Amino acid sequence: MIRTAGIIAVGDEVLLGEVVNTNGAYLASRLKVYGVSTTVQTIVGDSYPAILDALSHTTESCDLVVTVGGLGPTQDDITAEAVAKFVGCSLHEDVDLAREIEDRHSRQPGWRQSVDKQAQVLDGATIWRNLVGTAPGQMILWQGHHIALLPGPPREFKSLVASGLEPWLRAHTSTTLIRDTYTVFDMGESTVAYYLAPLLSGSHPETGIYASPGRIDVRFEDHGAAGMMDTIANRRAAAWARGLLPNAMYRLRGQSRTEHIMDALRVRGLTLATMESLTGGLLADRFIAIPGASSCVTGGIIAYTDAIKERYGVPSSVLNHHGAVSAAAAEAMALSICQQTQANIGLATTGYAGPDGGDPKNPIGTYYVCLAANGKTKVIRREVHSDREGVRQAAVETAISLLWEHLGLPVELDPGN
Repeated sequence: MIRTAGIIAVGDEVLLGEVVNTNGAYLASRLKVYGVSTTVQTIVGDSYPAILDALSHTTESCDLVVTVGGLGPTQDDITAEAVAKFVGCSLHEDVDLAREIEDRHSRQPGWRQSVDKQAQVLDGATIWRNLVGTAPGQMILWQGHHIALLPGPPREFKSLVASGLEPWLRAHTSTTLIRDTYTVFDMGESTVAYYLAPLLSGSHPETGIYASPGRIDVRFEDHGAAGMMDTIANRRAAAWARGLLPNAMYRLRGQSRTEHIMDALRVRGLTLATMESLTGGLLADRFIAIPGASSCVTGGIIAYTDAIKERYGVPSSVLNHHGAVSAAAAEAMALSICQQTQANIGLATTGYAGPDGGDPKNPIGTYYVCLAANGKTKVIRREVHSDREGVRQAAVETAISLLWEHLGLPVELDPGN
């Protein structure tokens, strides 16, 4: 069974940083799904000695070695030749493969040489047809180690991982990684880590937290038999986490919160409007980006200065006595936008994103979000230690959470809904 893997990215452009090695990260994540641990990742240039040295080093410790790149039509694409030299076999032209490549190849100068080179395969290798490009994937067994060769262009690479490597992995591994992802909004990474410390220190299931502005993803990972959708360990861990956290832990299953909110607004015949200072239109965009938004989004105002806030209904007395970054200002903004647009629900954001601004009461990173409906308001104040964009994105997520709670939507979405 395959338990360990090494990845060798080949190409001067990757080695020199001209191309970011996203293929390596993607492949490692896919290998993990099948219970295969990536223990080595190496980047080498288009050099025989470098490729051969990487193959020698990686095969010493890995059941599976995957080379990525260097299978194209140019003279510096030498991965197949280097692997042939390493394992002591020859290359030969696969006639059927050459015909397939020829059929989809352009007829620009050099096309014939391109076809001839990319149709060269290792003697005894399993060939995986490239359905979206030209160079095929290959797999060869050498001294108990499996060596796979995949092309470097991401579209072709991912296609061959899905159509060639993953079916092979299913036949050569005994378990599948079951990953359940939940999301916590309106809490910082260190706070979530504090509450989930007992889970994070364990290994069954393996628990991790992954932060992005305004949200923390909590992942539970356990191994189960192929075809399983979840495990008892994952379910128990998720239930325990929900009991530990003071905030809701969503299970969105890859679905969009704003789409569900829009559906709920349509069904209930409600309308929404925004007045934004801190977020500058980011909040409204999250809703307007959804097709059919005009049925329930009446409009929005970017009220970045005090003068514009006053023009659109925020009393000068509020701004003079409390300041533009305050609970009172956020309330006045949310109430005003409802009145200005005749919307059922108003959302407002104001705060200090930095790097300038702030005061002792409201330092940089402080923001207020308010929801107004039926003349009533609810305000949330938060302090976020992040850069300017991080603070703004966090405020957007807080506003969406406030609206989600107001509408009484479930924190666990059904799959496919």
